[in-house]
Amino acid sequence: MRLGDLIRIEQKPSLQAITRRNRERAITIFGNPAPGASQGEAINVSLAKAQEILPPGYRATASGTSKTFQESFQSLGFALVMGVMVAYMVLASQFNAFTHPFTVLLALPFSASGALLALWIGGQSLNIYSFLGLILLMGISKKNSIMLVDFTNQIRARGVERHEAILEACPIRLRPILMTSTAMIAGALPPALAIGPGAELQRPMAISLVGGIMVSTLLTLFVVPAAYSIIDDMVVWNETRRKRGTGLFAGVLEVVSRRPRAGTTN
Repeated sequence: MRLGDLIRIEQKPSLQAITRRNRERAITIFGNPAPGASQGEAINVSLAKAQEILPPGYRATASGTSKTFQESFQSLGFALVMGVMVAYMVLASQFNAFTHPFTVLLALPFSASGALLALWIGGQSLNIYSFLGLILLMGISKKNSIMLVDFTNQIRARGVERHEAILEACPIRLRPILMTSTAMIAGALPPALAIGPGAELQRPMAISLVGGIMVSTLLTLFVVPAAYSIIDDMVVWNETRRKRGTGLFAGVLEVVSRRPRAGTTN
C-alpha cells in the first residue's frame, strides 16, 4: 500500500531551530549603535521601541553584551557608593571626628560635576571607562580638602582662633595643592588628547580626570574653608545646647525664632 494513499503531505515554512531563554521562546536581535550614539542610549531606545511595537504577551530584554553592560554599570555604581562610605569611615578615624569628613567629602560633588562637564565638552559619553575615571577621581579629589582641614586643625591645636587658623592655613597649603593638581592634570593630558586607534579606551577616563581635578581644585579652595567654619559653628552650638540640657528640636526652634523676619531691622 502506498504511503500517499494513507496520509496527506503538506510543505510549510518552519524554523530550523527554536531558541529559549528561561523556558520561554526567544528571538535574538543583533545590532550595533549608530555613529555618535552610546551603547546605553541605544539600549534604552531599543527597549522603548520594543514596548511600543510588540503585541501583548511579548516583552524585550537585554542579553549578551547589552546585559553585561548594564550589570557592569550597576557594579561600578555599587563600587562608587562603597568607596565613599569607606572614605568617610577612614577619615573619621583619622580626624577622630564625625564632622570633618563631611567637609573633606564636599570636594566629591565638584569633581563629579567637573568630570561630566568635561565629557560633554569633549563629546564623550558616560561609559564604563569614564565611570572608572569618576571612581578614580573620588580618591584623588579629596587630597586638597584633607590638606586644608588637617593643617587648619594643627594650627588650631596651638590655640589659634578658628578664623585666623583658616586664614593662615589656606595660603600655606595653596602651593602644594596647585603643584599636585597641576602634576595630575599634566599626566592625564596626553591620553586625553590621544587621537587614533584605541584612543576611545583612554580618552573618556583621562578627560573625566582632567575636568574633575580642575573644577574641584578651583572650588575647593573657596568652599571647603567656608564649610569648615559653618560646620564648626554647628558643632559649637550643639555642645552649648547639650551643656544647657536643651533638646535638639527645642534648640532648633530657638535658633529659628532668633532669626530676623523679612522687613524687620535690629
